[in-house]
Amino acid sequence: MEVHDLRRRIQGTVTTSSDAGYEQLRCGMVWNQLTPVRYPRLIVQAATEDDVAEAARFAGAHRMKLAVRGGGHSWVGFSLRDDSLLIDLGRLKHLSIDAEARLATVQPAVTGRALNNGLSAHRLAFPIGHCPSVPLGGFLINGGLGWNSNRWGPACFSIEAARVVTADGNLIIADDVQHADLLWAIRGAGPGFFAIVTEYRLKLHQAPRAIMTSTYFYPLQDIEAVGSWAGSVAPQLPRDVEFALFIAPAPSELAEPFRSANGFVCILSATSFLDSEREAAATLSLLEHCPVVHRCLAKEVNRPASFDALLDQGSRFWPERHRYMADTLWSDSPPSQPLAIARDHFLRAPSPESLALCAFPTGTGHNLARLPDAAFSMTAKTLLLCYAIWAEPGDDAANAAWHHEMMAALEPFTVGHYVGESDTLSRPARAERSFAQANWQRLRSLRRKYDPHDAFHDHVDA
Repeated sequence: MEVHDLRRRIQGTVTTSSDAGYEQLRCGMVWNQLTPVRYPRLIVQAATEDDVAEAARFAGAHRMKLAVRGGGHSWVGFSLRDDSLLIDLGRLKHLSIDAEARLATVQPAVTGRALNNGLSAHRLAFPIGHCPSVPLGGFLINGGLGWNSNRWGPACFSIEAARVVTADGNLIIADDVQHADLLWAIRGAGPGFFAIVTEYRLKLHQAPRAIMTSTYFYPLQDIEAVGSWAGSVAPQLPRDVEFALFIAPAPSELAEPFRSANGFVCILSATSFLDSEREAAATLSLLEHCPVVHRCLAKEVNRPASFDALLDQGSRFWPERHRYMADTLWSDSPPSQPLAIARDHFLRAPSPESLALCAFPTGTGHNLARLPDAAFSMTAKTLLLCYAIWAEPGDDAANAAWHHEMMAALEPFTVGHYVGESDTLSRPARAERSFAQANWQRLRSLRRKYDPHDAFHDHVDA
């Protein structure tokens, strides 16, 4: 294997499995500290788009499978594959904004925080991810369920064009005119995508003038009543409201009342993205009509916010330097049913830092028929995301067993999954169930067209 030739042809770096520093670099490819026991043969840290193409051609010439790291936030470490050539896009961070045209050009490693910082001066916005350190590459290709996505849609629908390196190392442009089928796949195909996006052109949105949040803290025992009510009123809220229920660690100032619930609290949260504080406050006042509001132990009502403040909140829910297991389910069941199952498991959670989030699509008629035609195609009445979060390696077995047991108990309520946060490697059926059946079949067909020799790792292969 002529690695020195590849090193000579690219501006980035090439690290082999026998090089000093390989293990530290391998572990650094994953944000989750629960690093998979999988070992790429080569790691190419691309510095340019040409580096990406050279690495793809090198892999083809040496019959090596290709894996791609966008930013390393895949919970299951999808980019770490045995004996593969891993192309790390973490150095591709160019960002430019055309405020007049309301377009941004971003490379894969630009984070949501960085994009928001660039847009704020122009009073523009984008449905960035909830965790501030998530880069846009993987976020977009997984669908991108970001802030205000009830109104703006999943972020992938704001992709207008992309520069793409194919399995044979060629560069093509995918937009609505040329390679439109590839653009269709880029909009939500997930980590098993069969090419490498090196640049996205994104449609931007006018920033709302009045971002406002209201948060209510309930005893965990009330989660069925709160969840049932939230599911019934979500269609009455404007699409400009993000509405969610959390099972989360109780804030330190509220720790004592929730000690009997294993330290966890039920949090009902609504965030409005409107243009008038008066309208926002009137909209959020609906939360005062929850039938068990008298049992609320604390609340923060009508607090002005910004995208930066919302991202800071995400940092608290998903702390860095921790070990994670994550999985998801879309459900059409009454929310009280899966939430009761989740509550019972959190009452015996081995880690006090674990988290569950139930998102309620808002607006009358919010259903699958409203989605544009794209790979992203799975949705339902609620999305439940469940995370085991802990710090110590010695606690791995207990947290893994707890998380597996909870997800198995939730299976009867599941109609599908969100591919960006589901464990498709250990549970391959989750990949197909993350798409409408026709869309899954079209993805398989497009893979055969654009990657006929299976150069890229699939959603489910080891």
